[in-house]
Amino acid sequence: MDDELEPGLRSVAVPVHDGDGRAVAALGVSTHAGDRSPAATRAAVLPALREAAAAVEADLRVAGRYLPVALP
Repeated sequence: MDDELEPGLRSVAVPVHDGDGRAVAALGVSTHAGDRSPAATRAAVLPALREAAAAVEADLRVAGRYLPVALP
């Protein structure tokens, strides 16, 4: 998303899902838009964000086996 919080700021985010597949959180980053296109920003950032979200989802699944994780 471009210029949502301030001019020249670009944000990219991905959902974090619980064991039932519900989106319960999100991970995001913001960067200066600079001269990089939105598509180039997504290509540079999304793989790492998706990897981090997958790691959090895995942790939630493991934690949920030992202690119920109450999410709204």
